[in-house]
Amino acid sequence: MPQMSVRVGASRAVKRRVFGTQVIPVVMNTLRENGTGWLIGVGASAHVIFLGLMLAHVEPFHTYFYLFAWWTYLPVIGAINYRKSGRSYVIGGQWQLIWLCSCSLIVWLFFEIWNFRLDNWLYVGVITDLGLRWTVYALAFATVLPAVLETDLLFDHLGVARRVRGLAFQVSARWLRVSVVSGFVMMALVALLPRYCFPLVWVALVLILDPVLYHLDKEASFLGQASRGSYQRLTRLMLAGLSCGVLWEFWNYGSGAKWIYDIPFFDQWKVFEMPLPGFLGFMPFALECYLFWELFRLAQKTLVFTDRRYQVLALIVAISYCALTFYGIDVMTVIWL
Repeated sequence: MPQMSVRVGASRAVKRRVFGTQVIPVVMNTLRENGTGWLIGVGASAHVIFLGLMLAHVEPFHTYFYLFAWWTYLPVIGAINYRKSGRSYVIGGQWQLIWLCSCSLIVWLFFEIWNFRLDNWLYVGVITDLGLRWTVYALAFATVLPAVLETDLLFDHLGVARRVRGLAFQVSARWLRVSVVSGFVMMALVALLPRYCFPLVWVALVLILDPVLYHLDKEASFLGQASRGSYQRLTRLMLAGLSCGVLWEFWNYGSGAKWIYDIPFFDQWKVFEMPLPGFLGFMPFALECYLFWELFRLAQKTLVFTDRRYQVLALIVAISYCALTFYGIDVMTVIWL
């Protein structure tokens, strides 16, 4: 019997190893090398069909149109990007999409927590089933970083903002300190005076995170790029953020389950559900998404993500963080009809 147990355990280990090192890469390589054209056609067709079903109020496409829209958009532009350059955030390594979506969920929930104080947006039309509702939260919030980064990569392939040059910015230790302190002061003002200082939450993190990234990876940081007189990545990301913002608001507007805004001083002049000046916030938000992603990328190489014990601990913390924030959204952000 002990011998049989050892053989069974060894057999399972071999199956897991074969699946992880052979089957998954084969599937991903097949998709990347041969399936991108098919993926573009199917994704675009499905998007049009889902749009028609949403307009006809056919369920579940009406209630969940936002999900159907983004989860058809992302594979299409990912496939386009891969066909053009062999690079894509969505069609990448075997675990890259899962890692990116997980980071996206963590990042967006940070802003949901701040919204508990700001009350700038509310969710309506949300379903009552807890398990399905939280699944929808996770799937929706998981698209944020992929949307910004993949759209930025698409703009790069299209040559958008390719020649944006300017004066070289002299980065000093003093400037880095001033930037970080200014960012934290802004966040404090948001917490203390949310009615008047709420826009600062979309700017402050750039001032805090970019100096951190500059210290860890100068080439990736905006300050490092500005020190060479290069501003194309910053400009392109802001345009990608604005483009995603239009799509976020457009696809949200047609969904049965959606968010609405309650923004002081700017509740008139709405485009879809968003007051027109609010679209400006998508530009610095895209910069924050990029900075978070680059810092997560660097964090992957640390002990926390390479030691199994720390991986388990990080997973427990992440799940607890998500569950508590989902509960907070249910209590503080959802309007139950």
